[in-house]
Amino acid sequence: MDKKYSLCDLPLHRKYRSHFEIIALMLESVKDANATGFSIMTYSNTNSKQLERYLQILLRIGFINMVVGKDQVLYRTSEAGLEFLRQYYVLLGMLLGASARIRSTTAPCDTPSSLPSLKGLHPTQVVAHLKRIP
Repeated sequence: MDKKYSLCDLPLHRKYRSHFEIIALMLESVKDANATGFSIMTYSNTNSKQLERYLQILLRIGFINMVVGKDQVLYRTSEAGLEFLRQYYVLLGMLLGASARIRSTTAPCDTPSSLPSLKGLHPTQVVAHLKRIP
């Protein structure tokens, strides 16, 4: 007998985060203003080794720009990084929308049956909402 899969089976609340999730958090932390490495590390909940590795990658692919000042190095999300964030949150919205449609047509699972609209939500609110879904 074929097993039917639904989004309720997706491991949305894993112990470990994906690379995309960490990258999105890092870009989110520097999208509105220049930020230090420490503030990026704090916002994205990474350690210094992870921060260094991800910053090197993000700088190399052009998602983050580096500004060297007199006494500190600051980072800011580039236009390419902002476009990545927009697409990332569109995909999260699609995932939540698909999850809501599947829940309404299949047997209930452990997640809430009604999801709020994502329109008008700040991207960090979308991520926070995803983290609350069991």
